[in-house]
Amino acid sequence: MLSEQIPSEILRTHTLNNHKYIVSMRTRMRRAGFVSRAEAGKILARLLKYYDNMPNTSVLSINSAPLPLANEIATKLNLPLDLFLIRTLKIDGWTVGAITDRTEEPLLKDQIIRGCNISQETLDQIIRQERFQLDMQRTLFQPPNIPFSTSEDATILLTIDGIQTGQSARAAITLLRQLGFKGKIVLVAGVIGSDAQKMFKRDAVDVIAIKGPQSVGTVASWYENNEELTNEQIKNFLGHNRYSR
Repeated sequence: MLSEQIPSEILRTHTLNNHKYIVSMRTRMRRAGFVSRAEAGKILARLLKYYDNMPNTSVLSINSAPLPLANEIATKLNLPLDLFLIRTLKIDGWTVGAITDRTEEPLLKDQIIRGCNISQETLDQIIRQERFQLDMQRTLFQPPNIPFSTSEDATILLTIDGIQTGQSARAAITLLRQLGFKGKIVLVAGVIGSDAQKMFKRDAVDVIAIKGPQSVGTVASWYENNEELTNEQIKNFLGHNRYSR
């Protein structure tokens, strides 16, 4: 059973370029950092107690894998939970952008596209393919798609199970800003690599993570339970927390 006390290994607060990180004090640990994403979510919920019942605040899961983590946070803090569906655009091993079901406008890395001499036809083709996958996921998962607040006082707890390179999280943050969200973004993760931390120095976000090793490796290696969620489980998570403020 998970102790009601916050483990001593996560009580150290580290500030990097005015961004607050909660990172592990241990350098040695068992192979997996957590039994499950739900376990990590319970710990994170206690770290995020400040946001308990906070108006104009929501929990947003980057894709479906972190939903057990995000659900624990949303449930314990009495906040709405939603899903932010994102697909990265990759061509010949290069990540050239990302898309979300919230807008038809893609997020593109123009410099890489020009440098790799990627044709518009090739780009359009990959966007169509990934858009098709997004539409399928949206139909299967039925996320509430709560409209993002236009208030600068709003807060989104942007959750992900782990951050290795930070590309997905940065894409999510950029897309949120592109969609007009002007409030506070708190990036919440079970584990974040130290190199990824540096990437967020330019992003106006707070970062809360339980573990902050120099090397993350694969995110899955930090969780003992890596069973893929079923469509029904995903819908249950979202349906259970389907309300807005």
